[in-house]
Amino acid sequence: MRFIGCKENLLGFIENFVKQKDIRGNTFCDLFAGTGSVAKHFKKLGYKIIASDLLYFSYVLQKVYIEQNQYPKFTKLLKHLKIDPLEETLFTSDSQNSKEIIKYLNNLEVIEGFIYKNYSPEGTRGQANTRKYFTGDNAKRIDAIREKIEEWKKSNLLNEQEYFFLLGALIEAVPFIANISGTYSAFLKEWDKRALKKLLLEVPEIIKSKETHKVFNINGLNVFDQVKGIDILYLDPPYNERQYAPNYHILETIAKWDKPEIKGITGMRAYEDQKSEFCNSKSGIKALGEIIRKSDFKHLILSYNDDGIMPENEILKLFNNAGKTEVAEQDYQRYKSNSNGDQKNGVREKLYYLKSINQNNKLNDLSGSEWIYFLNSVDVTHYSTKGADGFAHYLRGKHPSPKPPQLMKKFVDFFTKEGQTVLDPFMGVGGTLIACSLSNRKGIGIDLSKEYIDLYKKTCKELGVAEQTAIIGNSLGIDKLLKKGTTVDFILTDPPYGEMLSKKRTGQRKKKTGIAVATPFTNQETDLGNMERENFLESLKEIIIKSVEYLKPKGYIAVFVKDLQPKNGEHNMLHAFIADKLLEIPDISFKGYKIWYDATQKLYPFGYPHAFVANQFHQFVMIFRKEK
Repeated sequence: MRFIGCKENLLGFIENFVKQKDIRGNTFCDLFAGTGSVAKHFKKLGYKIIASDLLYFSYVLQKVYIEQNQYPKFTKLLKHLKIDPLEETLFTSDSQNSKEIIKYLNNLEVIEGFIYKNYSPEGTRGQANTRKYFTGDNAKRIDAIREKIEEWKKSNLLNEQEYFFLLGALIEAVPFIANISGTYSAFLKEWDKRALKKLLLEVPEIIKSKETHKVFNINGLNVFDQVKGIDILYLDPPYNERQYAPNYHILETIAKWDKPEIKGITGMRAYEDQKSEFCNSKSGIKALGEIIRKSDFKHLILSYNDDGIMPENEILKLFNNAGKTEVAEQDYQRYKSNSNGDQKNGVREKLYYLKSINQNNKLNDLSGSEWIYFLNSVDVTHYSTKGADGFAHYLRGKHPSPKPPQLMKKFVDFFTKEGQTVLDPFMGVGGTLIACSLSNRKGIGIDLSKEYIDLYKKTCKELGVAEQTAIIGNSLGIDKLLKKGTTVDFILTDPPYGEMLSKKRTGQRKKKTGIAVATPFTNQETDLGNMERENFLESLKEIIIKSVEYLKPKGYIAVFVKDLQPKNGEHNMLHAFIADKLLEIPDISFKGYKIWYDATQKLYPFGYPHAFVANQFHQFVMIFRKEK
């Protein structure tokens, strides 16, 4: 359907924005639904949809595409019409009954009704205003179909679902034979070639869904009296002073079929009760503020462009006072309703993003649903090492054990707020620091290896992300490396796992990799990766003790650990040894752990066919807290 402000060409932009910001949730609410393109798209993505619009014809479309999850059966009507549809088989579809009814409507005898008498040249001939919206034949077809649908409804031959399904089919078909440039605020003087085609209804495509969706025909503010707990609130209000109702007055009349009093050259119906506050700059800002204050949302996305009448500084003022704000932009070719050529075609579409922040949440900026998601004790990931998802793995992969920035970002987001500082005393190639850049946090990293820090800097340039503070040095002397007065909010680190990589590979490790040589982090004796277990544990403890001096009270420490295979009668569960050792530090408490499982690694039949030898693709993330 031709519709001002339709977001059909921007669906990818909106969806990608939601994905890039890792916006989670189940409920998507569209308060200015229009033709429903955005709501339909997110229904296809699996969301529970809430949609509303002041225009009744829009409500009709939402009743079809959003509320309905399966094709109507038309059981009573088919029996009344003595139509025997094909029995459903593998070769028929569940829309077969709908097709039969649509076919019946397309073959009705035409009548001269309200549309013919008021919006066709034949019907208005001799009147004060001759109108040319539809050919006489198409106007009579609209009348016949609309009257028949209403007749069936009054005779109780249609249930609500069936009624709106047929009405939606008619609403969808009318714009394709209307003699307009895009809106119904005026008709063309000469016939558009599309207007000369015969009106034909098509079967609306129903989007299958297991969710229960709700649609409304009320002012958006009033939706919040009936709906609570919205995950994503999407707003696409009018951008200019032109009201939508007069632009689509004929569709409103066909939808309501109230045969209203009309006036003027265009045959306009009254629309006082359908005026939008957003068609005025001052009232629009006021209404936007009321929506923000009144609605119960976790994430709000406002679609607006650089031609909009609401000043950007006023929009941002409202958003910044309510939570965390970001803006994304994209050029696009907008829809024009006329062809006078006096409008610029290209505009900047902007998505203003507001994340609602619970002021009682002192730990992070996450919503309740995001908080719950992180608490899953096992995190299974399938991070690619290629393309954009690889975060320049071809560089970072020169480190024996690089951590995916996406993974580290989850910990950064959970244990800090925007603008806070994260310390990694074993930064390697900078997975933690890249995560800080992605999350708008400050990062401080330390590593023995200049080579790894250089790789981190190359990675930042490759990715186009800001470099964080990267220091070459031994964290055993961290008190000499960090500036006096430095305070950090979170410690996130992945230390070497003792001598795991520094010894020659044998047995299953050799079979798996085909590599027998050792792959130490560095060749330095002070590298924890080259130490025997007891020395490793004592050195790690000393580094954590010194690091914790810079950590704020109640700040968390997250330490990645991978266990070794059992050997010589010992369990070799390194995570248990580390937990015991770090709990020797005063004022440090153990708060639990998460398990990270990298599902991209290939399983090997270790021990086959003689003994059990586990594939160890998981790592523990030990969580501690500084209590004072």
